[in-house]
Amino acid sequence: MPEADDSHVRLESKPTQENAVAHPAKDVEPRMERTATQRSNDPPGLHGIRLFFLLSCLFLGNFTIGFDSSCIGTLLVILTDYFDALQDIGCLLTLCAPILVMGRLYTFYSMKLLYVISFAIFVAGSILTAASPTSTAFILGRASAIPTETPKADSYRSILAHTVPLKLQPMIFGICGAVECAALAFGPLISGSIAHADSWRVNFWAIVGLGSAVALGVSVSVGHLRQNANDDQLSVGQRLKRLDWYGLATELPMTICLILGLQWAGTTYAWSNWRIILLLTMTGVLALLFLVVEHTGGSNSMISLPILRRRNVAFSCVVGFCNFAALWIFTNYLPVYFQVVRGADTLHSALMYLPTTLSMSIFALASGTFTSRIGYFNPALLLGSTLSVVGAALLGTFETNTPPARWIAYQIIYGIGVGMAFQPPFLALQTVLEKPLVPGALVLLNFVQMLGGIIFLSISQNVFLDELTNSLTHNIPNFNPAIAKQKWSDRAEGHGARGVSAAAYNGV
Repeated sequence: MPEADDSHVRLESKPTQENAVAHPAKDVEPRMERTATQRSNDPPGLHGIRLFFLLSCLFLGNFTIGFDSSCIGTLLVILTDYFDALQDIGCLLTLCAPILVMGRLYTFYSMKLLYVISFAIFVAGSILTAASPTSTAFILGRASAIPTETPKADSYRSILAHTVPLKLQPMIFGICGAVECAALAFGPLISGSIAHADSWRVNFWAIVGLGSAVALGVSVSVGHLRQNANDDQLSVGQRLKRLDWYGLATELPMTICLILGLQWAGTTYAWSNWRIILLLTMTGVLALLFLVVEHTGGSNSMISLPILRRRNVAFSCVVGFCNFAALWIFTNYLPVYFQVVRGADTLHSALMYLPTTLSMSIFALASGTFTSRIGYFNPALLLGSTLSVVGAALLGTFETNTPPARWIAYQIIYGIGVGMAFQPPFLALQTVLEKPLVPGALVLLNFVQMLGGIIFLSISQNVFLDELTNSLTHNIPNFNPAIAKQKWSDRAEGHGARGVSAAAYNGV
């Protein structure tokens, strides 16, 4: 029998577990109307005020995540000047290495418990960030907080998948995406206003308060949700044995070697330096070992390789990787362009960035509603990806004197594309996979997205510093290239705004 065509998958049901096991490479066409057997296996859902309270807490959690992410781009120039460390710009958003472990934890721990713990760690990291006296302390705080953002996102999606009917999930997830995009939209404006009026530290103290409220609210609004109730009988030792320690031992150093290699190459050390060669070689070797470990790990593996043979899963990961790779670059360097090249302060930079974030927020919500109405996620995904490519290409044409009509319109085009393509990859996984596989698949998709952002943010930092140094050396006689790695402001060091601005733009 020919393989089922999954190019027009409809949000109507999930494949049965027996079919998924027998044909792991096929994407069975899903349908929204679920069978009585499937409904009877679902955990009891929430209703009324409890559901409203839970959704409110999860929406606030999404806003907190988005606000935390949006702070960095707006405050980037202030932070690098304050800590006198431009070379640390790519370290402000840090390691995604521990993320995949969450996929295994979901199989025998409460989703609510993991969500609350993730927010507790996030709050602790934000406290260190807000109180950090040095660049190293700031990065340690971010390194503690950022790796929990994806587990929080995985947890809330898993909680909603177990408490909201499938037919309503596109709309609810669209609202979640819109809330996060709204935080991305107004977060720069809020953080820029706070930094302009008081201090950048106040932003992170506000995040501490929001995160604490979310953790407390979720802890009292929903019971313990588990994939398998039988796992309650397992001891702590048995649960630890089920974690993929060999996979973690290869994936963690692989990610670190890759990030360090990309950040150091061409800036701290030459590409031909033995350190860079060693780091990239170790990355390749560890990647091969990781694939071997995951292939032989069986049911305890962090990544279920058979589900990657499903086209919807594989292409969702590819789309997520590419979308976040571009998004992280623009999120970090558009504010740099507005502040360094156009001479805007943090408040006006946030206002100039609103076209991107507002269009993202509006069309993330519209995309979820549209998908819920028609039952197909491919139209929004394809149109959104196309518009984001066009918008990204147009954003790459920015110059020092680009008129407002152009930089506003180009941002809107890109924001519409990113907003439309924000949720469909997650909806695809929740539609084509049976429920026990969904949390692990969501973790994998979030890991791929985070990895794409980190890799290309590191590459963009490398390109930025290299081009910035070359441009400053070319435009300013007797300029010391080492200054570019420590001080960079179009108003700094008395070099003249016009010359440094043009050079800085070429670096971007």
